Amino acid sequence: MSLLYEKVVQEDLNLGPAGSVTVTNPAGGSLTGTQISIYSFAVGQTIFTTTWNPASIAALGYESKDISVAGAAVGDFVMVVLDSLLTNAMILTAHVSAADTVTAVLYNPTSGAINVGSGTLGVVVFKSL
Repeated sequence: MSLLYEKVVQEDLNLGPAGSVTVTNPAGGSLTGTQISIYSFAVGQTIFTTTWNPASIAALGYESKDISVAGAAVGDFVMVVLDSLLTNAMILTAHVSAADTVTAVLYNPTSGAINVGSGTLGVVVFKSL
């Protein structure tokens, strides 16, 4: 048996605040439910930021940066962004490396050095199940 997933509203996985949603039932009547967002599950429900100016990263090299996130625990999920990362060749990852500490890693998989430049590093942490 296969089940077809159909979004109830366009914003099924939005990042905005939670709220009540009412839709018309195709068979008649209406359905009301509470919509939550991914952001509702974030540790501290905020984006933690810091300025990061990685050095020029050699071919196959990497640079890392720690950021303090109160409540983060090893095994939690992390989303990360660096606003100065303009090349799609670079790989940016992050993980909780210790209690209250997220480590972002910027990896250069190319055959030449890349200088990313200074930017704002942002992380959102979600508790693991």
